[in-house]
Amino acid sequence: MRHPSIHPSVLISLFMILCSVSPAVGVHVCDADRDEHLIIGVPPNSAPLSFLNESRDGLQGLAVDLSMKMAEVLGKKIVFVQSNARKLEQKLRRGEIDAVVGLMPVNLQNDFSDVLITPLALNRTILVAGPEHQFITESELAGHKVILQRGDVYIPKMLNLGCTIVQADSITNALNRLVAGEADAYITSSVEVAFHIVQSKAYKNIRAIGGSLERIPMVMMVGRRSGLLERMTSALVQLEENGDVDKLRAKWLGRSLYVPNLWEMYRYHIFGFIALIACVFLASIAWIYALKRQVRKVSRRLLRSERKYRDFIEESPDIILLFDDKGHIGLCNRAARSALHISGTGNSSEVLMNALCSETYGCLDRFIQLIPPQGAIRREITLGAGTDEELVLEVNLFLTDMEATPYAICLIGRDITERRKLDHQVMEMERLAVLGKLAAGVAHEINNPIGIVMANAELALEDCPEDSSLKPLLRAIYRNGERAVNTTRRLLNIALPDSVQYETQNLAQILRESLFFLKPRLRYVKIDDSLLPENLPVRGNRILLEQLVLNLLINALDSMGGSGDACRALAIEGRCLEGRVIMDVSDCGSGITEENRKKIFDPFFSTKGSKGFGLGLYISRHIVELHNGGIEVYSEPEAGATMSLSFPMASEKA
Repeated sequence: MRHPSIHPSVLISLFMILCSVSPAVGVHVCDADRDEHLIIGVPPNSAPLSFLNESRDGLQGLAVDLSMKMAEVLGKKIVFVQSNARKLEQKLRRGEIDAVVGLMPVNLQNDFSDVLITPLALNRTILVAGPEHQFITESELAGHKVILQRGDVYIPKMLNLGCTIVQADSITNALNRLVAGEADAYITSSVEVAFHIVQSKAYKNIRAIGGSLERIPMVMMVGRRSGLLERMTSALVQLEENGDVDKLRAKWLGRSLYVPNLWEMYRYHIFGFIALIACVFLASIAWIYALKRQVRKVSRRLLRSERKYRDFIEESPDIILLFDDKGHIGLCNRAARSALHISGTGNSSEVLMNALCSETYGCLDRFIQLIPPQGAIRREITLGAGTDEELVLEVNLFLTDMEATPYAICLIGRDITERRKLDHQVMEMERLAVLGKLAAGVAHEINNPIGIVMANAELALEDCPEDSSLKPLLRAIYRNGERAVNTTRRLLNIALPDSVQYETQNLAQILRESLFFLKPRLRYVKIDDSLLPENLPVRGNRILLEQLVLNLLINALDSMGGSGDACRALAIEGRCLEGRVIMDVSDCGSGITEENRKKIFDPFFSTKGSKGFGLGLYISRHIVELHNGGIEVYSEPEAGATMSLSFPMASEKA
């Protein structure tokens, strides 16, 4: 019978089609495409190294992921061949596969493959079934039956220890024998693989004891093809440098085999905690007993000495108060009644309690929590802050026992109002002393150019005709030079000199001359001096009064801002009333807030930021005080301000 002939081109096409198909798991690869593929043999039941997924149609695991990444680095397509360890070795011997991965590293030496050691390692440890065995190290297994896999390099070591070896064909077989009680322990070469088998078989009594006996590196058996071992080693090094090996380690080896129960995990902590509680309990009992004895002793002593110290408390210059648990005052001495205006016992001082509550951000209960049982706390409180009756107290508070109430607060306070004022004055004087040292350094440098200006102004005055319009301007330059020289001298003593020459001065004329000095800055300012009389006689120093008036005018101009403001006007009024000379300087600037109005005469306080030093009004107030006068400020925000000066009127004889 003659068979039909097939054309050779059809055979060639069919061969090319078969070879062009991408091989899947377990599919044979044509020899023509062998160089384009990396064929890896893996056992399918060696989790977490290699095992089938839930749908049983693909492989997954640490060895599978590592092989895929190595193939990606080598630029090859990956093909996995599934079989048991013995068949995979035979395929590797025949050259049907390139490498085997996922086998336990036991007796892998042969003449047809090389061993590639990976940076990934498995843990050898001791497994037992049931809670009756407690082995921590290999030496404790001496004289016991121990299960090991066939060919495990650990067998000679355990024989030397006197163990009876039970050999198993696989990890699964070893676990079954361990559960069956054929041995006391099982030394597994990979606790990670055993973990997955225990989970899948639902073994409940198997547990790992002790630590890791050794770290066994995961290896690959690589066939002896030309250059294959070198290429796979290079790919493995690249994966480790890129951090892919660490990611695989965290993904597949980050779990433990055995999760101990709460008692095994925390028994030592529980024992320690119980011992600590016992010590604390005994210490508390001892402390409470000692405290009770001390309280009884102090109570008896207080009762015996009550009459003795009552007069002492009453006559003490310090404030002494006793509050009960409701906040009512049960005892107050004479100093407390006088300072706090308390009529007697049994009343609650709301002013004092509010001050205490503001200090503790709560009220009496919160305050009691802050006081130690056998000590005192110190606080500084202010009563009537911001008023003329402001009182600063330094108080000590402590708890004491009372028969009528569960507790009471004893307060001992001292009036330190005057001391705080003195401290504030000392601080001001220290700051002024620093400024005086600074002024001494710059006064010399300022006086030199001023002297040159005055000398040239004096020469110009001699050469200038009397009817020249420049004559008043040159006089103004010369007089302001004199004032600048005197000012730099006064800077050497910021508290102002003690000896000042006083003469009868016309305050109205001084103000008009000051307006003339400031003429360049007044070009865009409307001046209303219609209520300023011709003469306002006062007795004083002309240089100081000029400085005072200039300071007030400059502050008024600064408060009204630049030339573009809608309102720029000064109103100046003067009058003689009941033996005093009164002069008011009013502006339409931004005004002064109530808070700032109390501070504007303090040294170094300024609302101009970096543009001011905060000394103008401070020096102005001292000048007024040197002339036995007074200065008042009337202002509202955004409604301008009025500076009112008041001096004794000079007599005609003077």
